[in-house]
Amino acid sequence: ALVSTQSTGVLRRENNVGMDGPLVDDEQYPRSDIDLVAVRSSRQQLIRSTNDMRSVMCKIEAALIKLHQLSPAQNVNSTGAGPIQPPTRPPFLRVHGVLPDSPAAVSGLKDNDQICQLGSLHKDNFTGLGDVAEVVRLSVNKAVALKLIRDGQPKTIALKPRSWAGRGVLGCNVVEL
Repeated sequence: ALVSTQSTGVLRRENNVGMDGPLVDDEQYPRSDIDLVAVRSSRQQLIRSTNDMRSVMCKIEAALIKLHQLSPAQNVNSTGAGPIQPPTRPPFLRVHGVLPDSPAAVSGLKDNDQICQLGSLHKDNFTGLGDVAEVVRLSVNKAVALKLIRDGQPKTIALKPRSWAGRGVLGCNVVEL
């Protein structure tokens, strides 16, 4: 953060040249009103810092994805007393019309299943069916955890939206509760 603050200070101090300002004049000669070496060095430091930050953020993202993809059996509490069973959230969607041989049918989804959580989407952050479409769109060809209630019993399945012979990538409809 200190390097980027110093670098942006140099870019502002040198006639506010910034990251995109020209380093040559109208006749294509180096500008005499700025310190070219300081500006180029500052630009290089900012680019390097930005790339380093992107690299760290990608590593953090990969670690978070890996953490959240652990199956419930792998999430063991600190006492070693077995898997942690998170409380079941209230359902907010109902499955309606699962088509045969669809990704929904292959994953085990059935008519009248009540969905409590689809990936990171649950009743508290659900605003409409567009949210479901967005989660599904971002999960194509990736397994997404689906927590549901079937016949009064909580159940978790892995749903993998994908192209298939039918319409869409799920092969079922959901309706709001």
